[in-house]
This record gives sequence, C-alpha cells and structure tokens, in this order.
Amino acid sequence: MKRNLKFWTRYNWEFTGVTLAIAAVLSVIAVFGAEGLDLRTFATVAPYFLCTGAVLCILLSNTGTHTLYMPLLMSMGETRRNVLLGFHYFRALTIAVTVALCALIWLVVPGEVSAVGLRSIPTILCILIIVSAIGSIMGTVFSKWKWLGTIIIIVICGFAGGTAGFAGVTMADGLAVAKTVELSAYLVTTPWWLAAAVPAALAVDAAFHWMLLRRQEVKL
Repeated sequence: MKRNLKFWTRYNWEFTGVTLAIAAVLSVIAVFGAEGLDLRTFATVAPYFLCTGAVLCILLSNTGTHTLYMPLLMSMGETRRNVLLGFHYFRALTIAVTVALCALIWLVVPGEVSAVGLRSIPTILCILIIVSAIGSIMGTVFSKWKWLGTIIIIVICGFAGGTAGFAGVTMADGLAVAKTVELSAYLVTTPWWLAAAVPAALAVDAAFHWMLLRRQEVKL
C-alpha cells in the first residue's frame, strides 16, 4: 500500500504541473487580451483559470489512468482494493491542492474579488468533486466500451475548444475579467441540489468503478 500511495502522490504532482500549464496559457491570453488589466485584478481572477485547468485535466486524464496505470499497478502486484483506494486518494489530493492554491492566492491578494472567491470555495469544492466523479465514470466507460468513451472524449474536446475560442474573443474585447468577476458572485451561495449531487455522484462512481475494476484485465 505504501508503494501504491507513493505512486499516486507522484502522479498528482505531475498532474498539478499540467493543470498549472493550462492555467498559465489562459492567463497569458487574459494578460494580452484585456486592456488596462492591473496585476492585483489579474491575481484575483487567476484561481478561476486554475480551476478551469483542473476541470479539463480531471476529465481527460482519467482515460489514461483507467486504461494504463490501473492495469499496470495490478501487474506489479497491487490488489484491486489498494488500486481503488489509491485512485480515490489521488483524486482527493488533486482537489485539495487545487482548492488550497486558490485559497492561498486570494488570501495573499486581499480585496473584494478575493473575499468573494474565499466565500465561493464550498461551491468550487462541490463542482470539482462532481467533475472528478464524472471523469472517473468516463474513464471506466472508455476502458470497457472504447467506442462510447471516444464519443464522450470528442464531445468534451469540442466543448473545451469552443470555450477556449469564446474566451479568446471576449478577452480580445477586454470583457473576460469583468465577466469572471460578475459570474464569481453566483458561486458564493452553494445550491442545495449541488451539495446533494456530491454524495450521489461519488456513490455512483464508486459502485460503477468497483464493478468494472473487479473485471479489469492486468497488462504485463
């Protein structure tokens, strides 16, 4: 189990690096696209770019995790139970690191936007947990039915491309930062249905994942 946790911890730091890279790309677009953007305002909206990067990585990385890393760990002698627990540990650590970085930035750069961001952390946490569960289900679907998983990935990539294109247009007009600040106000209050969706998504994910993991083939 110790080796299993060490593997997932290292995987998390590699995953965090990719998330930061995506956030950096979005940040560069914001800096060059928005006119009159001061450093303090940029710092307060940067955590939302970080969350966007985390969402994309969580959704897309699960495919490789389920089809490659889990069979690899089992081929190295890890039990299916340990692999399942290690994967959930990795997901929890990923979400914790993302939320901690967001909170740290907002604490270091105080202001109205940062105050709204700190109050939005419960909602952001719920969103990340639900996205993580959806990403895991997507990974198990891909490992079992590749044709269906491929369709889901194409849809997600299309959505990501459309989002990036829309963001580029709005940033070119200098509207992205203002819109981000405006939309962040809606995250302050966590809707009851969003909070209720967290345990439901986790339960479905855990049951579905364990059912397929029991029949997962070991790759040598």
